[in-house]
Amino acid sequence: MSSGPSDAGGNPPPSTIHNWLERFNKQKPHSFEKATAPVDAENWIS
Repeated sequence: MSSGPSDAGGNPPPSTIHNWLERFNKQKPHSFEKATAPVDAENWIS
């Protein structure tokens, strides 16, 4: 179901996940403390 380079409806690239994780880990919200791996982050976001 992928058409064209735009991946708006899909998951963000690993680099985006990594940067997002770094910013989130600095804030350390309680609901996110257990999600430390990019996969957990993806599941948490979606």
